Amino acid sequence: MQGVTGHPYAEELRRRILAPFDLRGTSFPGDSPTLPAPHGRGYSLIDGHQVDSTALNPSRAGAAGEMITTLVDLNRFFAALLGGKLLAPRQMAQLRSEKATHGAYGLGVYATHLPCGVTVWGHNGDINGSYAQTAGTADGRHLVSYRVNTDDPTDQGDGTAVLTAEFCPSRDRPD
Repeated sequence: MQGVTGHPYAEELRRRILAPFDLRGTSFPGDSPTLPAPHGRGYSLIDGHQVDSTALNPSRAGAAGEMITTLVDLNRFFAALLGGKLLAPRQMAQLRSEKATHGAYGLGVYATHLPCGVTVWGHNGDINGSYAQTAGTADGRHLVSYRVNTDDPTDQGDGTAVLTAEFCPSRDRPD
């Protein structure tokens, strides 16, 4: 982003998104291995042993890993994004269009079609010992963000169960 704006991406994000939407729990630690308090702990399974992997240099994941946020800020951000406060209607349509990826992903969000017929939009992320996901209704009025202590977020059934419990009326939930 610096090549386009003349400013580092963290400065632009603070000015354009973090400050206007009051995202006070979001920070850019650079290559510091220390998380701001309070924070959860991450554990990785190494040679059959659980090892605390909370302290790590998140910049190894580039800009995606270098930004740290809270679940509250994730919900605030997605409320603004899905609620149309960040992008113009044409850009929102592009954000949700999965055409370029043949139905797999939009430009930053993906759809999850729940068993009760509800579709939610969101994004996920993982790094050593931690997996997080945010999903919400198309208008951003109903959101959920959660974090799981894992190195292997491959069982999407668990995530679908969380989203189903949150977004589907109880009479429509599978047993």
